[in-house]
Amino acid sequence: MKQILFFLLLALASGARAQDSSGTVVFIHAGTIEFERKENVRNQITGESDWIEEYRKNSPEYRISYYNLSFSGDRSLFQPGRENPDNVRGWDAPASSNIVYTDRSTGRQVSQKSAYGSLFLEDDTARHIHWRITADTRTIAGFECHRATAIIMDSVFVVAFYTDEIIPSAGPESFGGLPGMILGLVIPKVHSSWYATKVVASDPKPMAPPKKGKKVDAPGLYSTLQSSLKDWGDYGQRWLMRMMI
Repeated sequence: MKQILFFLLLALASGARAQDSSGTVVFIHAGTIEFERKENVRNQITGESDWIEEYRKNSPEYRISYYNLSFSGDRSLFQPGRENPDNVRGWDAPASSNIVYTDRSTGRQVSQKSAYGSLFLEDDTARHIHWRITADTRTIAGFECHRATAIIMDSVFVVAFYTDEIIPSAGPESFGGLPGMILGLVIPKVHSSWYATKVVASDPKPMAPPKKGKKVDAPGLYSTLQSSLKDWGDYGQRWLMRMMI
């Protein structure tokens, strides 16, 4: 077992598909994935005014943040990872501090989310997504991934890339439900993408859901945010979408 794990880690570090010494593909059941979230900040600001144009001119085009997804069997935990010193300090993007715990054996999902100074603990069933798997593939973090698409929240188009070489049906944020691990996710409507930068296999480790925040279910959180953002126009609606993904 130790020899297999050694060759597995060596393959992942070199960006190759995970194989043991005989060349057999090794399927991964537990480990950690680092995701890079890339947001087009300029496209998220809409409207016409002098300050908006000035902001677009002087702000970086992209904000890049890092997150870690730990997974072991039926459980996964998505949370903020290492800091990016190039990001503008003093401003946190919506959903930038999300912590999402999923237990697929029970269908439960617990998410800690911060919104306008308040902390919420969203405790509900895991999102059920009707995926359409296509024939397209691409390589992400050394793994061959299959493309799938879906519509969430009635009108939000999502593209995902998953690998069946990492067994758990999980992914960044609250996404999952594909026959393997999601290593790439794109949501054009919020000008954001999540791509795995590295995968590290490990022995199974315990993990627990977040516990801080006002407990709500998904409809309750949506209603609270919608009421608070009703006067924010298009920006408020995009902010709401980002909080609910």
